[in-house]
Amino acid sequence: MLPRTTPEQRERFYDDVENLLTPGFLTHPVSVGGVRLHMRSLGAGDLFMLKARTEGANEHEWRVWAVATSIWMVDGRTVLGHDEAIPFVADYLRKLPRNIIEILFSILLGLWIRVSEAIEIIEVFCFETGSRYKWKTIGQAGIQNSGVPGSDRIGLNTAQRIWVAFNEMEDLKRSEEVSWEGFKLVASSNAPKAITKIDKKDQQRRKDEADDRQRRLDLSYYVKLGVVDKKGKVEGTDGSLHRVSGTKSAEDLEEEMRRWVTDDQDHHDRTVSEYKAHIRVQQEQKRLERDAHRTALDQKREEMGWDSGEFQPRPLVAMTAQQLQAHLAERQVGPAGVAFIPKADNTDRVYRQHIGLPQDAGKLQVIGGKVVDIESNPTTDQRTLNQLIQGRNPAFGTGE
Repeated sequence: MLPRTTPEQRERFYDDVENLLTPGFLTHPVSVGGVRLHMRSLGAGDLFMLKARTEGANEHEWRVWAVATSIWMVDGRTVLGHDEAIPFVADYLRKLPRNIIEILFSILLGLWIRVSEAIEIIEVFCFETGSRYKWKTIGQAGIQNSGVPGSDRIGLNTAQRIWVAFNEMEDLKRSEEVSWEGFKLVASSNAPKAITKIDKKDQQRRKDEADDRQRRLDLSYYVKLGVVDKKGKVEGTDGSLHRVSGTKSAEDLEEEMRRWVTDDQDHHDRTVSEYKAHIRVQQEQKRLERDAHRTALDQKREEMGWDSGEFQPRPLVAMTAQQLQAHLAERQVGPAGVAFIPKADNTDRVYRQHIGLPQDAGKLQVIGGKVVDIESNPTTDQRTLNQLIQGRNPAFGTGE
């Protein structure tokens, strides 16, 4: 399973989103004939004016006007918001070779692609804590007054409109939640049990919403990395879902249990199963080697007459200090006071505990898409209550 992501991991993908919010456009520097130009991404108002200016124009003329509209700074002098300067810039561009116009237009296309990619993740950016801090800090007035001269005259772009709408709805929702919590506090004095149930449902709803947002944040991150596609499926596989790990609800756990009972494996499950099968093959090979070694030892014992009593071990003899020193040197014993304790091999125990033992669902079965205990579920078990409790043997006592 893919791990949950953090804001620190995701923030590197939000640079273009931040720039689209304030100052409201993406920019790219370029130098043409010693003249330093800065091009920017175009907004809805720019495209509307571009369409009006190029009605009936050929493709080259349209590209000239598009590039002219995108230029917002010339040799450090800003023309942003000064619509009357665009025709003069277009006259300058017409004097340039066609290949220069093609290069400048390709830069403009690159900015459009970056804007499209930023708009795709603006929704998940709204879920970030930093987005809410930004909204509380600058709000809608802040993005309309970014400090860049003329930026307030180009209008709101798509990313800004989405961001403003989301945060306004989020503010309204939180305001209504405060009022709702106050109502529950007043009503709890008359109906505490009912309010407790409602409060638990509200807590679960908020938790589910937080989990869903975290899942979408994780999915966006791994899509950007190229690990999964936009549907959360692993690239280059048969399309099985590669779930992103996170907090699981009761429904998630039930679905996971259903898939385990029905052996409905996804890409991750199959990978684990294949790895376990590989370990089983290795363990089986080790077992065969141990059995062969044990058989060889038994044959050697039989040849030496150990079991029949014919084998006579060498008698113990006293050794002088010089003989003992020579014997220890031959055995290459370590320094004095250092004992070698062989490390216990618990591989077999771990294997038997986690992999070697057979795993099955036991009494669990899937009926109607739900996991049920076939022996105790009243909708599937037709035995009477007396029959169900007949085999029970409860212990009666005083508890002392």
